[in-house]
Amino acid sequence: MKAAFALIWINFKSFPQRLTSSLISILSIACVAAVILGVLTLTQGMVKTMQRSGLDNTLLVMRAGAVSELQSVMFPIEVKLLANNNKIKRDKNGNSIYAAEMFVTTEYKKTSTDKQLKLTHLNKSISLALRGISHKTYNFRPNFKLVSGQKFTSGLREILVGRALARKIPELKVGKTITLGDTKWLISGMFSDNNSVFESELWADLGILQSDYNRGNTVQSVRLALKTTTNIDKIVAQLNKQWQDDPRLNVRIILEKAFFAEQGEKLNSLITLIGFPVAAIMALGAAIAALNTMYAAIASRSKEIATHKAIGFAPIAIASAIISEALFIAFLGGVLGVLPLYILFDDWTASTQNASNLSQMMFNFNISTTLIIQTMLLAIGIGLIGGLLPAIKAMKQPVTLALRDN
Repeated sequence: MKAAFALIWINFKSFPQRLTSSLISILSIACVAAVILGVLTLTQGMVKTMQRSGLDNTLLVMRAGAVSELQSVMFPIEVKLLANNNKIKRDKNGNSIYAAEMFVTTEYKKTSTDKQLKLTHLNKSISLALRGISHKTYNFRPNFKLVSGQKFTSGLREILVGRALARKIPELKVGKTITLGDTKWLISGMFSDNNSVFESELWADLGILQSDYNRGNTVQSVRLALKTTTNIDKIVAQLNKQWQDDPRLNVRIILEKAFFAEQGEKLNSLITLIGFPVAAIMALGAAIAALNTMYAAIASRSKEIATHKAIGFAPIAIASAIISEALFIAFLGGVLGVLPLYILFDDWTASTQNASNLSQMMFNFNISTTLIIQTMLLAIGIGLIGGLLPAIKAMKQPVTLALRDN
C-alpha cells in the first residue's frame, strides 16, 4: 500500500509535464459535466415549480377530454351545479368555496432598453399565460403575497404580474402600461406564490377578459375546495361517478396537486428524452478521449513504468498510479464544467415553453450541492473507465519489451 501511495505521489508531482497532452480529455469531460449538470438542474427546477403548485384539498374541473385549462370550456350552469354539491366546503356564510377562472395565451412584444439590441428585440413577440380571476381565486392561493403595487381593480384593464415572469422580463414593471395582443393594460402590482407555476402568469379581471375574448359567461376551469382531505381519493371517485352520471355535466375532475404533478412529469420526460441521450453520446466521447490520453501516457512512459517494475514496485501499485491520474484528470474536467455554470447561472430565472398551454413557464435554475456531487461522480466515473484498460495494459506489459520499445 505504501508503495502505491509513493508512486501516486510521484505521478502527481510530474503531472504538470503532461498537462498539455491531457487537455483534450479534461475539456471533453468538462463539456459532459456541464451538459449533465444543466439537464439535471433544468429538470429539478421545473419539477420543484410544479410540486409547489396546487393544493391537496382542491379539485380542478375542466371539460371532459381536456388535458389543459387552455383546451377547456365551462358554462355558468355547470359551475353552479358543481359548486352546490354537498361535498364542497362552505364559508361562514354558507356559500360554496369555489373559483371560476379563464385561461388564455396572449402575445407580448418584448422590447429592449439596450440601444445595440433594440432593433433585434423590438418586434420579438412571446407568448404569455393570462389568467382571468375574481376575488374568489385568492382563497385557493394561500401563498399569495403582494410584492409591490396593489391588486387590480375589478372592471379596469389592470393586471398583476408574477414575480418569476418579472425577473425574466424586467421591463414588466409596476406602473407601466403594456400591450397584450391589441389591448393596453396597466401593471398594478407584482405578486409571489412560493415559486409556483402561477408566478409565470399574468392575472387580470375575469369579466374584462371574457369581454375582450368574446367568451360570454364561459370559463376554462373551476376550482372547488373539498370539505376534508380524509379519504380524498374515495371522495374524488364518488364525485367523478356522480358527475359522470349527470347528463347536464360533461367534465373531467382531478386534484389540483395531481394535475400539476402530471404536467411536471410530461416536461421531465421531454427533457430527459432529449437531454440524456446527448449527454450519453458526449460521455462516450469523453471516455474515449480519456482512454487515448492514458494510452499515450503509458506509451511515452513505458521505460519509466518498466523501471518501477524492475526496482520492485508491484503491478497493482503501478495500475493504481495510472488510475489515480485518470481520476485526477476527470476531477479537473468536472470542476471545469461545474464551476462556470455555478458562478454564472445559480439562482438564475430560466424559462421554457409549456407544451400544455404553449406559453412561457419560468423556474429557478438552482444548482444544489446534491446535483454537483452527482455530476462530479459521473465525471470521475468517466475517468475510471478511461484509466482502467490502460492500467491493465501497464500491469501486463513485460519489462524487457518496455525497455526495448524505448
